Amino acid sequence: MREQIRGYAAAVFESARSAGRLDAARGDLVEFSRALTASEKLRLVLVDHAVATTTRRAIVADLLANRATPEASALLSFAVGVEQPSDLPVSVAVLVELAEDECRRSGSRSAVEMEPAAARGVVRARLGGYAERVLEELSAAPELDEVENELFAIARLLDGNRTLRQTLGDQNLPLSGKVAVVDDLLADACRPASVRLVRYLLRAGHVRDLVGTCDWLVALAAAERGRRVASVRSAVALRPAERRRIAAALSRIVGREVEVRDVVDPTVVGGVLVSVGDLIIDGTVRLRVERLRDLLVQAS
Repeated sequence: MREQIRGYAAAVFESARSAGRLDAARGDLVEFSRALTASEKLRLVLVDHAVATTTRRAIVADLLANRATPEASALLSFAVGVEQPSDLPVSVAVLVELAEDECRRSGSRSAVEMEPAAARGVVRARLGGYAERVLEELSAAPELDEVENELFAIARLLDGNRTLRQTLGDQNLPLSGKVAVVDDLLADACRPASVRLVRYLLRAGHVRDLVGTCDWLVALAAAERGRRVASVRSAVALRPAERRRIAAALSRIVGREVEVRDVVDPTVVGGVLVSVGDLIIDGTVRLRVERLRDLLVQAS
């Protein structure tokens, strides 16, 4: 399983526990894993490299709509988007194991636990997945802006306070002690999302470059803003109903609320060209004509 998924899952399980839905989310993951095993048709579609990622994510979103907890739906959609298709069944099985471990520990956990030790690149991948989910959960763009500003301020605080950096980087100080320091400093001054990100930074073991990692989280928050706005190019202006339909479809695909901004572009000819962050969906007539031309050239 890719490490981004492990980090994303950690954030999902935290939120599910806070909402009282951890056991329900675990049950949803179990049912989905069983469905992958029982339905050859579903399995073949989701493990097919030839099927676009957006299509496979949309299938999962439609399958789970109004049937699963929002946490399980988000986690499975993310896993489909990140994992190699052929590895998806194994990754889902691992997610079931992680969810079951979380449920067993949730009633008796007295201290925050470290993630398994790993190389720097693995740790950063986990942190990136965790951050993606935490930032997704923010409901409004202004809140996202505030978290970005808070993370920047936290990085500057760490940069200017050597004693604090040494304390948080002390290998002899248990994680619970470091988390307590962070809570004392930030809990009343920052949004919960900012505090969660710094806590997980410590839990993931990324303490050798606290300042640089906080600055990296600032960049992730900035990138998240770009994922919430979709540019839709079409030959004519979209009607309100079309705009709502496109926004709903994109929200299911990318896992967050999307604002559609349509751009009239006569060169599109027909259909639409959609861009959301680094996701491009080309549904234009021009693309279909170009593909037909390529097929004719190959045939000749």
